[in-house]
Amino acid sequence: MNDFDPEDLERITARAEEMLARAEELRSEIDVVVGHGEAADGQVRVTAAASGRLMDVKFAPRAMRMDSLTLAEAVLRAAQQAQDDVAGRVDAVMAETLGTAVAGAELLEERFADVLRSTETSMEERLRAIEDERREAR
Repeated sequence: MNDFDPEDLERITARAEEMLARAEELRSEIDVVVGHGEAADGQVRVTAAASGRLMDVKFAPRAMRMDSLTLAEAVLRAAQQAQDDVAGRVDAVMAETLGTAVAGAELLEERFADVLRSTETSMEERLRAIEDERREAR
C-alpha cells in the first residue's frame, strides 16, 4: 500500500528552505555579537567579535604606570574574558534559535524517512507488478 503524498515532499522541501533561511539569519545575528572583558581593576578593557578577533583595546591612564609584563598579562586576561563573553553570547543566540529548530529538524527527518520508506515500498511493489506481468506475458 502506498501512503506517499507528493505534498509531503513539498512540505519537507519548504521546511528545509525555511531552516536554511533561518540559518542565514542566525549567522547575521551572530556576526554582530560582541563580548567585553576587563582586567587590572578596569584599567584594561577589551572588546572581541564573535569570530574571536579583538575589536578594541582601551587603557585607562593609570594602566600606563604598569610595568610591561603586568600590562601584557592584563591585556591577555581582558582578551580572554572578552572571548569567553562573546562565546557565551553566541551560545545563547544559538540555543534560543536552534532549541526550536532542532525539534523541528528531528520531526522533519522522521517525516522524510517515512516518505522515503513509503517511496521505496511503492517502487518495490511496482517492480514486482512489472515482473509478474512479464511472467504472465511469456
